[in-house]
Amino acid sequence: MKNKTNLSRRTFIKSGIVLTAGIPFMQSCRFSGEKESASSGSDDLYNLFQTPPDASKPFVRWWWNGDKLSEKEIFRELDVMKEAGIGGVEINPIAYPGGDDLGIPSLRWLSPEWIEMVKTALKGAEERGIICDIIVGSGWPFGAEFLEKEEQSQLLTIASRRVKGKGSIRLKVEELLKEASPAIHSGYDGATSELYSLCLAPLRMETFAPAIPVPCSAEGDYVTVDVPEGEYILYALVKVIGFQAVINGAPGAAGPVLNHYNRTAVDKFLNNMSDRLFPALTGLKGFRAMFCDSMELEGANWCHDFPDEFKRRRKYDIVPYLPFILYKIGHMGRAVEGTDITEVSGVAKEEIARARHDFFVTCMEVISDRFLAPFTQWCNKHGFKSRVQAYGREFHPLEASFMVDIPECETWLWHGDGDQEHDLAKNPGYTNVNKFVASAVRLSGKKEVSCEEITNTSVVFNATLEKIKATGDQSNLSGVTHSILHGFNYSPPETPFPGWIRYGTYFNERNTWWPFFKLWAAYKARISAILQETEPFADIAVMHPLADMWTNHGPVRDPFPERLYPEYQYKVWEAIHQNGNSCDYTSENVICQSVAEDGYLKYNTRKYHTLILLEVETLAPATAEALMRFAKSGGKIIFTGKEPCKSPGLMNRRENDEKVIQTIADMKREYPSQIFKIESPGEVLSWFKNVQQQCGIKPYMEIDRPSPYVSQIRHRTESKDIYFIVNYSASERIAIRARFPDARGKAWIWDAETGNRHICPAETDDALLIDLPPATSRLIVFDKYGKGDTLPSVPEEKPGIELTGWKALLKHIDGSTDSREWPTLFDLSTDETTRAFAGQLTYEKQLESDEGYNWLDLGKVYGVSEVTLNGEALGCKWYGRHLYRIPEHLAKAKNKTLQVKVTTTVGNYLKSSPDNKTGQRWTRGQKWQPVGMLGPVRLL
Repeated sequence: MKNKTNLSRRTFIKSGIVLTAGIPFMQSCRFSGEKESASSGSDDLYNLFQTPPDASKPFVRWWWNGDKLSEKEIFRELDVMKEAGIGGVEINPIAYPGGDDLGIPSLRWLSPEWIEMVKTALKGAEERGIICDIIVGSGWPFGAEFLEKEEQSQLLTIASRRVKGKGSIRLKVEELLKEASPAIHSGYDGATSELYSLCLAPLRMETFAPAIPVPCSAEGDYVTVDVPEGEYILYALVKVIGFQAVINGAPGAAGPVLNHYNRTAVDKFLNNMSDRLFPALTGLKGFRAMFCDSMELEGANWCHDFPDEFKRRRKYDIVPYLPFILYKIGHMGRAVEGTDITEVSGVAKEEIARARHDFFVTCMEVISDRFLAPFTQWCNKHGFKSRVQAYGREFHPLEASFMVDIPECETWLWHGDGDQEHDLAKNPGYTNVNKFVASAVRLSGKKEVSCEEITNTSVVFNATLEKIKATGDQSNLSGVTHSILHGFNYSPPETPFPGWIRYGTYFNERNTWWPFFKLWAAYKARISAILQETEPFADIAVMHPLADMWTNHGPVRDPFPERLYPEYQYKVWEAIHQNGNSCDYTSENVICQSVAEDGYLKYNTRKYHTLILLEVETLAPATAEALMRFAKSGGKIIFTGKEPCKSPGLMNRRENDEKVIQTIADMKREYPSQIFKIESPGEVLSWFKNVQQQCGIKPYMEIDRPSPYVSQIRHRTESKDIYFIVNYSASERIAIRARFPDARGKAWIWDAETGNRHICPAETDDALLIDLPPATSRLIVFDKYGKGDTLPSVPEEKPGIELTGWKALLKHIDGSTDSREWPTLFDLSTDETTRAFAGQLTYEKQLESDEGYNWLDLGKVYGVSEVTLNGEALGCKWYGRHLYRIPEHLAKAKNKTLQVKVTTTVGNYLKSSPDNKTGQRWTRGQKWQPVGMLGPVRLL
């Protein structure tokens, strides 16, 4: 029988997602095949852009803190969210975060009282046009107090020590069990451990030999081990049950974590919710989707029949290899270093590594078969979709999302380094899983790439709308089309400021900048509407060396892996997009099921002219044959750093290795012009520019000077080419000159803030000069629509007249006011008398010049700015360049009163409030954040 690679082909097909390659099985986008009529003036896509549907608006994770709920408060918060432009909520019961609970009792999960509150939320959401999801259970991973012992998460792990014979060693069992106990973040107090087996292995091993089972005799709490002559490693294999507790579980849904490898336990857990909750929802619209949050199973790897299941799938016994594969578990399932283990080398090292690959692949298959697929089936059976964050050690990072209706990823909001603003080029907001999840959505014909977005544990209370926008734009660049904000805290208004805070960016009506949140929400909704309802484009496929990583190290903890393999692996897709191409990630199973035709590798509706393999050495023979077919059809194959030379897994390894080596050699000999071996990159942006030139890869967007701060994605309809272009620098204004050789029609800029569109001016050679101030994006749409105004030009950054000498009124969030006079502008956080300020700053100055200045440039502003001139509002700026056009009649007026109102964040105030425990919890470790208008303020 042929060896299986990654997830087995059987498991992959069984999900029901994969159909005949090259045949579209699901219409993913409304406008992918629809022709809009330019002659009639009808443009459904533009109409959608102007008035996005609720499904395109941002959703929020609605933390029901401690389930301290009332009908009145649920309705009030739904009204707040509706008014702010939020289109949907994910009901998320979670542990109470602490603070004054106002004497409100907690409702128990799935109790009749709690179910009534769910019905209230569904009724209220339906009346307001808000879409509802709900998490299954509470917190993460799934678990509950009612689970029996065998239904709780299980781990097979080791304790080991160096021993010397000949002689007998008396060991205390409790010490062995304690040594093997996992050192994890969320341990469960009711965990139990048992000694699974004892065995001896040599200190060093070059040729594999199974560890020797140790005859031992039990004497109460001790075991006596007979050790032969010589030095050995004594391995104690320990089985731990119920070792992990649900993280932040609400009352009734806390307790031990579910054994996701146990199908009977999974069914019991899911049916407990559906049997008790769903019948009560009759007559209500119900939920769109049931949600499964991060798995984070802390290394769980076992169930009662795992050895038999492994033998059935892999055709050999894994037990002799377990002492050399398993490791002591630390935080988030990571291996604890420094324990005594056998030093392996030579053929023994390779054999154990191949068995390690098979062990972890089997874990992924079992958990997919017994949890992930049944979860989606359970959701669909009851009329709901599944929404899952299907990544981590337990899942194939790409293929697991095929089994989910709405796959989800994560984008985080980070703090800066030292006193510097956070650099989104060096440390982007999107996580490494985003591209995997987005690619899975594209490949499987879905349209919603959901994202837990603006996840925030490091700059709580100090997130600005500008940071939220830039990070959210990056999220869209990574493929996201559907934002679930992290999050909205259930918190009655009577709660002492700042309210009940579980996590997250302070999306709350008590936040100073909340009145402006709807501006970002409207912008985000328009971007999402376009990305959801058009066809994403990619011309390059990228394959990661997953089999090599699993063989040598095992899977990693996504989305924050403990190692990168190779180090540059997640920078390649960025460089591809920054240089004017687009890519999807792919896998061996996808490649094997693709059709090679006319120089393209085709899978369902996706097709690629180039396939890049990143440091891939391990490849299944079937995948090597698929590469041969692609090269034969005229496709380009790029090996970076290394090239395939072996097969995965233990069974039939020599035969399969030879097949891979021979196929790759034949392919290089027969199609030398299609195969490229490229050195591994140093600086990746310029590296891929050279790859384009060396391999003849033509970008669809020709950028004169690619920048690490500017990236793009391309979408299409039957008649339009759409480019979303972003500058995510917080300080640098970047202008690029770009040509779009494949684009059809005239270039328009669709303004996602206003819903308007303007003609984008072109140079004589049809190149576009695209101005990108800090944190700014452009949605450029090429189509045949013929009428409209040209986009107004803005002035360059030049000296002009600098304005100094300001009066300032400080309206503090605590209700106090203060007046100051400042000859020069400064950052309020640098002065001890103003660093605790939060609220609204009003800067005022009299202008006497009647010269024809048409623009006011505020320079650097930390916060949201609003400008009035002689009492006439000039607008509001919440990100990027704070530049205001001065109307002609005001420009000519001789005496003018200029007022600039800046709304700040609340973080510095909470940091300066030692008695505010909630504020201190989140801000104590943060630096003082810059506040106010720093300028220079200039008339241009």
